[in-house]
Amino acid sequence: MQLSKAKTPEDKVEVLGKLSMTLMNTNIAEADKYGELMSREAEISRKRNLIIKALLNNGIRYSVFTGNKTFQQKALEYYTQALEISRQNKLEKETAESLLSVSSVYMNIADLDKSMNYTSQASAIVSQLNNDSLTVATYYSYGAIYQLKKDRIQALRNYLLALQRAEQIKNATLKRSCYTILSQFYSDIKEYDKAIDYATKSSKELPLISAENKEYTAVVDLYLLGDLYMKKKNFDMAMYYYDSSIKKAEQINFQPLKMPGYRGILSTFLQSKQPAKALEYLNNRTDLKNFIRNFGALHAIDNTYAIIYKQLGKYDSAGYYFQKAAPGYETTSTAPGKLSFYFGYADFFDKSGNTEKAIEYYSKALVLADQTKDIEWQQRIAKELDTVYAKQQDYANSRTYNNMYHNYKDSLQKLGEEKDMMQMELADEEQRQKRIADEEAAALERKHSVQYMGITIGIAVVFVLLAIIGTYKVSETTIKIMGFFAFILLFEFIIMIADTKIHHMTHGEPLPILLIKIVLIAILLPLHHWLEHKVVHYLSSRKLILPSRKSLWNQLLPKKPVH
Repeated sequence: MQLSKAKTPEDKVEVLGKLSMTLMNTNIAEADKYGELMSREAEISRKRNLIIKALLNNGIRYSVFTGNKTFQQKALEYYTQALEISRQNKLEKETAESLLSVSSVYMNIADLDKSMNYTSQASAIVSQLNNDSLTVATYYSYGAIYQLKKDRIQALRNYLLALQRAEQIKNATLKRSCYTILSQFYSDIKEYDKAIDYATKSSKELPLISAENKEYTAVVDLYLLGDLYMKKKNFDMAMYYYDSSIKKAEQINFQPLKMPGYRGILSTFLQSKQPAKALEYLNNRTDLKNFIRNFGALHAIDNTYAIIYKQLGKYDSAGYYFQKAAPGYETTSTAPGKLSFYFGYADFFDKSGNTEKAIEYYSKALVLADQTKDIEWQQRIAKELDTVYAKQQDYANSRTYNNMYHNYKDSLQKLGEEKDMMQMELADEEQRQKRIADEEAAALERKHSVQYMGITIGIAVVFVLLAIIGTYKVSETTIKIMGFFAFILLFEFIIMIADTKIHHMTHGEPLPILLIKIVLIAILLPLHHWLEHKVVHYLSSRKLILPSRKSLWNQLLPKKPVH
């Protein structure tokens, strides 16, 4: 409907971008069609910023599929084209956006050195721009890279800098993004309660932002909370949030958003070691399987069946599905996805008694863990290789991997100490920020008190002058003008003080503020006019003028001494 009403190239590109992105959840071929139409509209306009926007939009819709190597490559191609055009036309904002986008792809494929390089280039440009969104995005990018490098203190520092900027400018959209990122960060270090706290804060910001897709985003918030509770092993709460997300998607009549909830319920059955329930659920959820198949990820369904049958101890069926899933992971999956698959396949071979194949796949998994520098995976795989070689009575290799396991364990222990240190630093930082906030609030209170005192003295001086004028022969017009401004000043001061108190009492609620102000004005306005009229009339009547006084000028002149 919006597309049919769009007239300008900017409107068309905006709507086509949203349309192509939405269709990535249901029909990729159709999404590509609208994505190409978006690029064509931008190209016809010959506006470079619009051409770049179309390329970035096309890149975004592919980059969200982080586990698909082919899609990541397509995203990188779009982002690289956008970067080239931005640089050719010296468009700094667009160049920074493109650099950060390229950096995000290299993060997904675990090439962190390249990702850091592109983020640093973007940071140098953003520092010269007055753009809060890009500043926050740069902090995000640095934080995510450090998080993947396991330098969690630096990661947290950048995330907090992003949050600080978002809170300074009181931008609900940016604050929400910061809370979401911090939730993911604490989930990564297994501080699930803090992760849930930040996810809840993020959800509370949603009503404050102006976005067309708020109802859809609310569904996402629910199943992300389910994911956090599942990681915490609180399976009942995980089920509650997954079920809530499915019901919410049903209310807004958008079937694709039910799928993450279905996926969550299936994962919960597997994590809680209920393979029979998982098998029944997967068999009955044909819509979930069709949804996954639509993305060309049929191997993910086969892998899920393989894991279920492995938990059930049905190794023939598990072997069939692992073998069926393997080509898909080899050709389309990114390094993290392959690593997880290899480990699961190796575990299957170990449990089914094929130690040679178990060693082969554990070794493949270890190569990928070394490439991604993931110490937790390295430790886990080394431990399994130690066990499998011991089963083969190959004690030399078993000892080698046992030593490797303990080295990784020591490294993880250091990371654990770093995590404790980071928590201490975070607590100290929170106290420091609170202290700074308290000091700023006290300084502001003192400043306001001085200003209030100054205004009060000023009003008193004005009324004293008004009374003095009434004791001398001045024109009635002068008294009226002076009286008018004196009473305006007095009553506006009263309203200003009342306004502050009203907002504090009502916590900013519009309806109570309106009602209180109506009552207040109904009292003050008549009082203002009556009091002003009475005072000005009295002063104009000359009743304060003493007979011996001729004029203000004569009173100010010094009297000559009598000799």
